[in-house]
Amino acid sequence: LPKPLLPVNGKTVIDHIIDNFLRYKIKDFVLSVNYKSQILKAFFIERKKKYKIKFIEEHKPLGTAGSLRLLKNKIKTSFFVTNCDVIVDTDYSDLLEFHRENGHLLTLVASTKDYVIPYGACHLNKDGHLDHIDEKPKYEFLVNAGLYVLSPSLLEIIPHKKRYDITDLIAH
Repeated sequence: LPKPLLPVNGKTVIDHIIDNFLRYKIKDFVLSVNYKSQILKAFFIERKKKYKIKFIEEHKPLGTAGSLRLLKNKIKTSFFVTNCDVIVDTDYSDLLEFHRENGHLLTLVASTKDYVIPYGACHLNKDGHLDHIDEKPKYEFLVNAGLYVLSPSLLEIIPHKKRYDITDLIAH
């Protein structure tokens, strides 16, 4: 199965994602599909939906942002982009308001991730001798959650029919 169709707590990942948006009255969706696209399309064909869904067909993988170029001149306001293999529970209204009020071109949602090394970490002094041991040290990282708000002007800088990841867009 494509990742969006994997079950999580009795629903597919894509159903969780769409339901989160529907809570905020967001009802228009565009899915960029490539790998196993027929399975994903078939999933939506005969469903009774309270939303609109369109597909962008990638004939070759274009990366997270590459297929967005096909939306150029079709979207006039800021819009959400999400990976379809993550479920992000956030206030979408607040996120969009934050993006607009601050005049951002791109807003990225991040989450903290703690990583605990399950052993004592040895620290050496300049002579290579044991200085001290940190028992089970914990590190905190800020990680990309795979949810973004983009301004439509960004669609202009995405190259046409070339692989372009969201990290390329952020770095631009």
